[in-house]
Amino acid sequence: MSLRLRKTPVSKDSLKHSKSSGDMIETTITPACHLHIQALLFPRYNTATWMHDLYKNCPTAKLNEIAIPGSHDSATDMMTSDSPYAKFNKYHRVSQDLVCMWAKTQHHSIYDQLMDGIRYLDLRLENHTSGWKTFHGLLSNCLIDVLDEIGRFATNHNREIIILDFQHLVNFEFADHIELMEYIIKHHSLGNRLAGNHLGVDGCFSDFWNADKNVIIMYSEGYRHFSHLYWHRCNSIDSPWYNTPSKSTLVNKLMQGISRRDSNKFHVSQLILTPDALKVVSGLVFGVSSLFGLTVPGVSNLIAGGLVQNLDSAAKQAGQKLNIVIVDFYEHSSFVEQCLDVNSENLQL
Repeated sequence: MSLRLRKTPVSKDSLKHSKSSGDMIETTITPACHLHIQALLFPRYNTATWMHDLYKNCPTAKLNEIAIPGSHDSATDMMTSDSPYAKFNKYHRVSQDLVCMWAKTQHHSIYDQLMDGIRYLDLRLENHTSGWKTFHGLLSNCLIDVLDEIGRFATNHNREIIILDFQHLVNFEFADHIELMEYIIKHHSLGNRLAGNHLGVDGCFSDFWNADKNVIIMYSEGYRHFSHLYWHRCNSIDSPWYNTPSKSTLVNKLMQGISRRDSNKFHVSQLILTPDALKVVSGLVFGVSSLFGLTVPGVSNLIAGGLVQNLDSAAKQAGQKLNIVIVDFYEHSSFVEQCLDVNSENLQL
């Protein structure tokens, strides 16, 4: 029995190692040997085990000083035009079709992202009447399913450190935070993988490996005292959002941000093009009618031009280190490979 992947548009950059010369790519895989897109296109790394593979001989490397590929609004793969509006959404008068086209940021499941090398997950969560749901304009994934996927990967790949960042929690009362915390801590597979905040943002691989813990949970201010397994977002991570549809503005802001980063925290470089109202309206007229249409040619071209390496160079010139980098639709460029290239090259210095 074989599993056929649906045809999806891909960028020229993501096809540079492929034998296909068209605009669409299709492949057949078997459930017994599930090869992921990054592994198919970039065989130099085993993306499921890259942290252990690269750092097993350098376990003193600090997590906030290496390049970590991440995904933006990670859990939106289940979003459709039929998904309900999120409570935290100012576009309720806009059709769900249009919101979905500009709000969906990922096509792959959380588990597949982790297998493809993603190690930072950006989650926005709403406490909905139907349960805990991820959201970005519209509701998307069931959090319980997301946690199951993370727990499954973390258990089977205990040397791969995952950062789970709860950026926004909507419609949560005090008791709801307690309920969510208890669920995560007692989760059948994820609970045993949670790393205590005493390991610190400057913790190195050996600290996590010796403790046999590999999942970091970043959580909102005011709730960290519930458990030592919660990491305080404000004290632990900076994630500036530059809110621009302009590639040149984005690049300039990213260069400034990485040069001025706080070396005592994790730092996220958001390689994200954000549409404004004019971009959305003009896109309907001129053919860029979705975030996918804006991001894939725009960001993928920046990545193909060496933006990840350039960010690393800018960081070094300022006496800093490149850290977490996030994108939309990561699989349509060599993004993950370039992050791993930066780590591999820095290990040789």
